[in-house]
Amino acid sequence: MDLASIYEQLLDLPSLSITHVEVAAKTIHIECQTQATSQSCPTCHQPITNVNQYYNRTLRDLNMGIRHVYLVVKMRQMHCQNCQRYFSESLDFADLAKEYTHRQANYMFMLARKQSYTEVAALVDTSPKTVERVVLARCAQVIDLPTRYARVRRLGIDEHSHRKGKKDFICILTDLDRGTLLDILPNRKKETLVTHFKGLGASFCQQITDVSCDYWDAYIVTAQLCFPQATLVLDRFHVVKWLNESVDSFRKQLRKSDKDNPHYKALKWVLYKQYHTLSDKQLDDLDLAFADSPALKEVYWSREAFHHILDNSVSVESALVGIQQWTDEVAHKSLTAFDTFVKTLTKTNVYIANYVLNSVSNAVTEGLNNLIRSVRRTAFGMTNFEHLRLRVLAISE
Repeated sequence: MDLASIYEQLLDLPSLSITHVEVAAKTIHIECQTQATSQSCPTCHQPITNVNQYYNRTLRDLNMGIRHVYLVVKMRQMHCQNCQRYFSESLDFADLAKEYTHRQANYMFMLARKQSYTEVAALVDTSPKTVERVVLARCAQVIDLPTRYARVRRLGIDEHSHRKGKKDFICILTDLDRGTLLDILPNRKKETLVTHFKGLGASFCQQITDVSCDYWDAYIVTAQLCFPQATLVLDRFHVVKWLNESVDSFRKQLRKSDKDNPHYKALKWVLYKQYHTLSDKQLDDLDLAFADSPALKEVYWSREAFHHILDNSVSVESALVGIQQWTDEVAHKSLTAFDTFVKTLTKTNVYIANYVLNSVSNAVTEGLNNLIRSVRRTAFGMTNFEHLRLRVLAISE
């Protein structure tokens, strides 16, 4: 087998035939030409064999060992006598006007999943701007938004802080059945959300059966306007968060009034956990704190009782009855730590009770926020929203 045949097998590009190979210390230049005898005219689509001129096109390909590989392709400029158009022949392994092959672009895209543009550029010996263009173009190709939207039935809506301290939030949409990212919107305003969902068409709005979100008025109003037939569920993750904040606010009051009591110190994360998940050491710490403050015990067990309602109710109606009884008992015991939570509960009790129907939760959305954070860390911060959106959606595919 001659050298040209060996390189042809290594390249695995059947449309090329190799004419010469030049191997240097750090590079391999492979001169080649296409084997096609004709090209289809982009205008009239007729097969054209008339060549106007030849020129060389250099393309970066995957490395062979430590050497960078460059394909020097002898290209033909064709002339269509039917429509008098001049055009260059197309290559099935590289895009027009690009200086790299498809597989080289895919390689850069894969490297950029966990590394910055600068680091990838250093690895492949190109410019960071080239890597950025390759990655963003590849992201736009792979995200396939129509398919994502066509299959979603249970929709999660949440936000993520785009720039810390700026009150700049982006809106995260998730497919709760698959636990995957659906899309990212530039903000969480009602107008943005309603326009987006309405723009997807009536068929999309009608296919949504459940919507899970937190207590942000824009989300609730959007769900009511765009998905009137869907079951709106106030995400249990956020309900638990409000409950825990109520318990923790009471703990802080105890710490403030009795700073020398060692049993209230570092009790926050113990109080956040449900009783049945505590270790023996945590149970002992909890008992010591309860002995010092019976009121803390009342607050904690009231929080547990609310969990019991959501875990054991068999219908929305029974959950609503349980929530009302819980509210009355909290008022009867004068547990003021829950005052803020009860106000929210009164307005949204139906949406909270809807959780018992199918246990729909937005917890997967909270998990996907870590994916966004990882992309931002990799890029050392990414303020351009559209670039962030493309990167995150492509990686989550």
